[in-house]
Amino acid sequence: MSTVSIVKCDSYDQDILDEKVKEACISASMPNASGKTVLLKPNILSDAKQDKCITTNPAVVRAMIHLLKEQGAKEILVGDSPGLQGPSFSAKNCGIAQLCKDEQVRWVDFTKNPQTHIIPFTHGRKLQLASVLETVDLVISLPKFKTHQLMYTTGATKNLFGLVPGLYKSPCHVLYPTRESFASLIVGILATVKPAFALMDGIMGMEGAGPANGIQRKVGYLLASKDLIALDYSQAQIMGYDPMTIPIVKEGIKRDLGNCPPTYPLLDASDLVIKDFLRLEQQEKTKFFGSLVAPFLPRKFKKQQAVRDRQAPTFLPDPCIQCKRCVEICPVEALSLVDKHIEIDTSLCVRCYCCHEICPANAISIEHAK
Repeated sequence: MSTVSIVKCDSYDQDILDEKVKEACISASMPNASGKTVLLKPNILSDAKQDKCITTNPAVVRAMIHLLKEQGAKEILVGDSPGLQGPSFSAKNCGIAQLCKDEQVRWVDFTKNPQTHIIPFTHGRKLQLASVLETVDLVISLPKFKTHQLMYTTGATKNLFGLVPGLYKSPCHVLYPTRESFASLIVGILATVKPAFALMDGIMGMEGAGPANGIQRKVGYLLASKDLIALDYSQAQIMGYDPMTIPIVKEGIKRDLGNCPPTYPLLDASDLVIKDFLRLEQQEKTKFFGSLVAPFLPRKFKKQQAVRDRQAPTFLPDPCIQCKRCVEICPVEALSLVDKHIEIDTSLCVRCYCCHEICPANAISIEHAK
């Protein structure tokens, strides 16, 4: 079975964090980076300031850099690609750009010369991924402990979606509109990238309407593993979910890319469940009649029905700052700015919630947290 190391850590104090990250990584048998080129993939999403708990805290990234330098890594690279990435994006607001300068590691622009890959488990579909993957020896995912409106949780595996440059992400929500099909895509990216390790920033996490507009929650843990699916399984367990109801976890296990439940050499996730964690309401199971009829319906119709079963976002006029980021990122052009407020065509909306993720003003509501 796979190993997930969980250590208690209540502080972003760098000295404490360096010690705790080293403990978690060694206990989880992190591969030795001596002489190797390593890509660190933090979760930056919308490049928000650290205090919003949207991005991987730079102190966690720094602690991993310190450990890799101690091991003798040849070169350390850092990169991510938010959905509306411009040509000069460098993760300035969240502090990771300054971190790269301080530690003299190179920031990588994922939009330059992306490479086409056939993604497993997607019926042969192709997708652009960052070209830096062709030049590194190890990829390490550095996710944030957060909920996710569409997939219920985000984590080490979903964090790899940031390797898809900029707006290449948006069409994915049209091609893979259901939770199950999107999970297949994400797990296919996992199989393609083959990351070596993951370290999750769970010191301060997010509950409720994540991954960008939820509520900050002190969790107080770091999670580390060579098995990204097992790490995500553990995160779900701590949040109070049945891990097998998380689509990416379920799909990863189905595809033999995760060995679960994992073993815990330090703290056990089952002992760390946060009983009052604000989870997202999960979609009810298919009704009996639907389960009888569904096998005889065309695949396209079944996907459309699954999308309609999800709640469309609601746009709140008062907090809206009319930045039009939601309009720009919508993959199906279902949104428009009319008379200083956003209008939505729910017949076009695919309920991907990209608009909710990108909104800087918390002006979009999806009412299904409990």
